[in-house]
Amino acid sequence: MKFTNKHKKFANDCTYKSLVESYKASEEGLHKACRSGDKKAMKRAMDCHQTFEYALLYRETPEFKNRRKKSGKF
Repeated sequence: MKFTNKHKKFANDCTYKSLVESYKASEEGLHKACRSGDKKAMKRAMDCHQTFEYALLYRETPEFKNRRKKSGKF
């Protein structure tokens, strides 16, 4: 899996709690877009949802944890 700078920035700048809340909100948006049947809205909602999902996953990687320890933010 390749994490982009955007995923890493969200993981570093946002708290775990805010990422989880944003993930859940994006999931609701995804369900709403699916119910509407608008393919463009579904694509936008999925991109947003994926960003938060990958940011949460990046927080679990050894790379993230090592960087946090070195910077003293852990």
